[in-house]
Amino acid sequence: MKKFFYCLVLLITMCAVFACTGMTAKEQVVGSDNCYMVDFNSGRVLYAKGENDRKPIASMVKIMTLLLTFENVDSGKLSLDQKVTISHDAAKQVGSEMFLDEGQEYPLSDLVKGIVTMSANDASVAVAELIAGDEVAFTNVMNERAKSLGMNDTLFANATGYPTKEEQYSTAKDVTCMMRELAKHKEYYNYSTVWLEDYTHPSGRVTQMANTNKLIRHYKGCDGGKTGYTDSAKFCLAGTATRNGMRVVGSVLGANDSKARFRAMSSLFNYSFNNFKQVVLVKGGSPLSVDVKVNGGKKDKLSVIAKNDLSVLQARGENNAKLEYNIPESVKAPINCGDKIGEVYAIVDGKKIAVCDILAGEEIKKASIWDYVKKIM
Repeated sequence: MKKFFYCLVLLITMCAVFACTGMTAKEQVVGSDNCYMVDFNSGRVLYAKGENDRKPIASMVKIMTLLLTFENVDSGKLSLDQKVTISHDAAKQVGSEMFLDEGQEYPLSDLVKGIVTMSANDASVAVAELIAGDEVAFTNVMNERAKSLGMNDTLFANATGYPTKEEQYSTAKDVTCMMRELAKHKEYYNYSTVWLEDYTHPSGRVTQMANTNKLIRHYKGCDGGKTGYTDSAKFCLAGTATRNGMRVVGSVLGANDSKARFRAMSSLFNYSFNNFKQVVLVKGGSPLSVDVKVNGGKKDKLSVIAKNDLSVLQARGENNAKLEYNIPESVKAPINCGDKIGEVYAIVDGKKIAVCDILAGEEIKKASIWDYVKKIM
């Protein structure tokens, strides 16, 4: 009987394996009808399904709220340390919230943490008022920034994504676009990786912050993202993850339940990491095998190096990347170590995918009269 049972289990397992083997890699992706995944560095599309369908995106609207916040911090208009006074309109927000005290001052950093981790509507409105004066004016700024990013199928109606009578929508492609832009801000990861934290308000009251993006804890390499849910939007998720020097960004719209959106995103991550890899074509700081003549220097040739790694995303089995150099035939002394000499491009299918500066790898001083005499002799 035991033998029969083991044989039956083995047979079922083999059938499952053969069934999966017969499927293409893309067919094995468990996703919603609207999902999109790209390489963070190049923007190369790794997976797409219903990516241009206009849908409500609920709290994923806050990705744009956060993006504008970090852009204002980077430009010097705002500081994460500055105090923000909570207005009546901000404090009265419902839904997901930090339960901010009206009239109290909170550090902007704390409000950002509340938006990132627990999708706080009250913190979102407080930040919107700080940047633009009121939420309506801020919404206009959101829509302008969306257009500048090429998000042509997106319309924001508020800073939170909370349901309203006004029309608001986006697409999996557009959500991924703004999530990718947000992921460029290193400060963002100081907040997106917070899992659970007891937050103490200025009054001494405590609110527990729990990250709504469960993949932060349950998917290796996931370090950012934003959830969303309303009855009309259903369960949504934008996320980013990194493995082996490769970062991907994607989004899932309209999943039927919370677990389904996390399964879908995990599946998209797995598909990306299993079928693509980051290939380093030039190592940063390494000497390049190109000759650069030196005029009027103590040496006739200059050794050059790459400023940083030059890499491209390649599908497994792909090998169609090549290098193209843009450097002068000769340079004039004196030359300092680290001076920019030119560029090297990564070319894939005739397109420039990435670029890296070429630097002088040594110092070459201007030749003296005695140097010229020695050369003649």
